[in-house]
Amino acid sequence: MKQIWSMIKIEVYKIIRGHIPIYILAFYSFLIFIHMQSSTWEAFLNNTFFMYSTVIGLMGFGILSSWAFGREYQDGTYKDILSLPIPRTSLVCAKFLALELCFIGTTVIAIGVTFGLGSCFGLTGFDLFLAGSVVKRLFIATLYNISLSFLYPFIAGIVRGVLAPVSVSFGALIMAVVFGSQPVGRYIPWSVPGIYLSDPQIVNSAGRLSIFIIVIIGVYGTILWWNYADQK
Repeated sequence: MKQIWSMIKIEVYKIIRGHIPIYILAFYSFLIFIHMQSSTWEAFLNNTFFMYSTVIGLMGFGILSSWAFGREYQDGTYKDILSLPIPRTSLVCAKFLALELCFIGTTVIAIGVTFGLGSCFGLTGFDLFLAGSVVKRLFIATLYNISLSFLYPFIAGIVRGVLAPVSVSFGALIMAVVFGSQPVGRYIPWSVPGIYLSDPQIVNSAGRLSIFIIVIIGVYGTILWWNYADQK
């Protein structure tokens, strides 16, 4: 367990040194400014958090997941990692856990940025219960987005790079936007987070199952790839 925790800290440090979470937060703040059209807290929180869940949660998390694994191939460091006397499964799990911690930390900071900017805009009608309800839905939607982001490391391993999984994350965002307002959207995994944030009652078991399938493919596919394919 101590070894796993040490690897997690190293991976978190690598992610932070890559500055991608900072870029994600800066881009989110920029989006808030250019899309600021609300006069009440309710409309502001619903609009900004929906934007965070769709744009940042799908594309931003996808880019970070792709980079965390794909850079090992681009920089040629995956050979050094595989030569370490550490189980390959432990290495992959440490990377996934580090990503999850960074995603949650980024979301917490984004929530603080949202409320901070909202206070500067002089919005009206603030309600603590309403704010808590929206934040709760955002966290659950974020967990869905985190789960979906675990597919990109598998793609990064197959193509041994970053471009393909990043392109898939753009495609996922387009799918979420196109099908999110359609009845079929509840069955498409990349549409589920945004739908849940808007109306949790619409999300059904089939939508959650589709996300679970993506998680299984991403996590176990990456573990198997690192254990077998990348050792040939």
